[in-house]
Amino acid sequence: MSEMETATNVPTGEPVVTEVPTADEAYVAALRRERAAYMTYGRPDRVDAVDAELNRLGAEVPGGSETAVESKPRRTAGRGKS
Repeated sequence: MSEMETATNVPTGEPVVTEVPTADEAYVAALRRERAAYMTYGRPDRVDAVDAELNRLGAEVPGGSETAVESKPRRTAGRGKS
């Protein structure tokens, strides 16, 4: 669970309460960002490794049954030599 941190706003002098994630929460958030990047770049082997780490930590794996797929090369109109 996140911790609440109290600080003082320097210009106004008012107290400000900020939610600070625990180390575990920050680690899980970083793993989810890493997983999203691997999904974007089509690295299913790395997605599986990150999913295993998320499972080990007891965190929910985002996207459920999503899998990375290789993108097909784009076809372009022939240009250049005749």
